[in-house]
Amino acid sequence: MLPWPVAPTLAAGAGVSLLGAGRHAWSGPSPDAALRSLGGVFPELVAVDLHPGDPARVWAARSGLPVRAVAQHHALVAAVLAAHGLGPDEQAIGFAFDRGGYGPDGATWGGEVLVAGYKGARRFAHLGYVRCAGTAPDRPHRAALAHLRHAGIPWDLDLLPVRACSNRERRVLARQLETGYGCTTTSSLGQLLDAIGSLVGRGEGSGPAAHVALGDAYPMDGLDPGPLVRAVVDDVRGGVPAESVAARVRGTVAALVAEQARRCGGETGLDVVVLAGDVFDDAALTLAVRDALRGFTVLAGRPPLALGQLLCAAAG
Repeated sequence: MLPWPVAPTLAAGAGVSLLGAGRHAWSGPSPDAALRSLGGVFPELVAVDLHPGDPARVWAARSGLPVRAVAQHHALVAAVLAAHGLGPDEQAIGFAFDRGGYGPDGATWGGEVLVAGYKGARRFAHLGYVRCAGTAPDRPHRAALAHLRHAGIPWDLDLLPVRACSNRERRVLARQLETGYGCTTTSSLGQLLDAIGSLVGRGEGSGPAAHVALGDAYPMDGLDPGPLVRAVVDDVRGGVPAESVAARVRGTVAALVAEQARRCGGETGLDVVVLAGDVFDDAALTLAVRDALRGFTVLAGRPPLALGQLLCAAAG
């Protein structure tokens, strides 16, 4: 059930596509499957990702239908708003934290503080940009080396992600990061957490939230990730256990979210906060953030991205 009636709109998302009409939506693994799920209704508009290489654009071009592009992080926040039944004119403070998606400026976003409703999103703040190359989730050591370089820390062999690279890979990566060849700039908090997980020698998965304590927040200089990475490296070299580092990192993220929510709320008068994106799959982190946001109404969840795309496109 959609939160308000929409004209027939198709969101051609990755993995799940949605066809909305009126207050109802029908899903399928592809645009064609979504259309087959409701005979007799054909969309007037197709919502696609902002990325110019989005495969859904090819489908939309074949169909001859009008296309409306929606930024991934706007859609992430909007999907949570819809899952909680907020109406077409409502707004919230949105924290869109994930491993990255195409942003309106061509950079890879993923550490975003947005003032967002269905009709639009304003970037209030974001994690500082870092130049990265080849930072796939299965290669967190590359994200770590990029963040070490940003933080001004030499690639010494006492650090795990440095040893995870061959000499040749380090040379190539160093050259890429120096020249920018084959690189992107990113504000992704998910990639930062992957980098920290590589530094401490463990993933960022938390296990049961009730069994994970929080530590004191690491120092931050605004939203620049450099001071956090330097502090983590100091702890790693000092022999601090990985679990303690992870607890302090969660405390840092929770403190950052609370600070930005207070700033944004003070400027906008908004008191509803949305937590969106795969970073919040960490149940312990989400619990810590919720606790830090006392006084705000907190909305969270992982509804399909296509739901947010559909409603943002339909809202115009």
